[in-house]
Amino acid sequence: MAESDEDETNLDSLLEAEAEAAALRRAIAEGSIPGVSLADIEKEDSDDDGNVPPPAATLGNRKALQATTGGLSRQQQSLQWIEKMDVVPGVIPLEVSEVHDDLKREVAFYDLALAAVLKARTKFKEVNVPFSRPDDFYAEMVKTDEHMSKVKDRLIFESKKIEAFEQRKNNKEHKLRAKEARANKLAAKSKAKKDHLEAVSDWAKNAAANRVSGRVNDDDDEYMSKAFNKKRAAANRKYGHGGKKSRFRSNDPATLNDMSAYNPRGNFAGGKKGKGGSGSNRTGKRARDAARSRRK
Repeated sequence: MAESDEDETNLDSLLEAEAEAAALRRAIAEGSIPGVSLADIEKEDSDDDGNVPPPAATLGNRKALQATTGGLSRQQQSLQWIEKMDVVPGVIPLEVSEVHDDLKREVAFYDLALAAVLKARTKFKEVNVPFSRPDDFYAEMVKTDEHMSKVKDRLIFESKKIEAFEQRKNNKEHKLRAKEARANKLAAKSKAKKDHLEAVSDWAKNAAANRVSGRVNDDDDEYMSKAFNKKRAAANRKYGHGGKKSRFRSNDPATLNDMSAYNPRGNFAGGKKGKGGSGSNRTGKRARDAARSRRK
């Protein structure tokens, strides 16, 4: 079974080689490949005894391909560069230290392509062929406007997403800084309070140590007792020393039955009600305005 499969494969290869040889023979016979003839190929492929091999073996060997390649090279050399437009940059050799490094490999390709473009620009200028696109040249976009709108929306979304992330990051940092500042403030306040209490405690200890035996007041009390504020004393004589302010005239059993201050005619002169003051009654506002206008 294996031998039959191998025979079929060899047969297919032989048929393909014969078809390629026939096509190449027709091309040479029609003159499509200038500078190459069937006689030259048969002469180069002839063996030492002068025998000409079969056409399939002759046209499919290396010498025939080399002869065809030589003919194509000669034809190419006879053409002008504008007809070929082949650019082979030989200034920058394609040498990559690490072939598996994608970045270095792409950079090498980029440098090679850049050198080829620069060389092509020089050749175009030599033959006076324009190569730059005019300013009024309209080129249709490869991508549709709908697709580019989606790409734009996607880019805007990504930028807003990055901005939101940065804002959340800044807010978090601000909260941490505010928390630290608040903790430091509370710590400083607690320390100040502690220092104040310690100072008061030290003052009390010093006052107790310096207190004279047999005296109730210490030196500070004696100093404060000597201070006399005349303004404060005058206010105390005039307004009192404070105390109860509301319901200060509430009756008690002694004042409830005291009728000495009762006046049957009323608390006004002659027991008749009237307006106070010694002048005449004041006219109304409308009468005063009228009198003022007459005076004018």
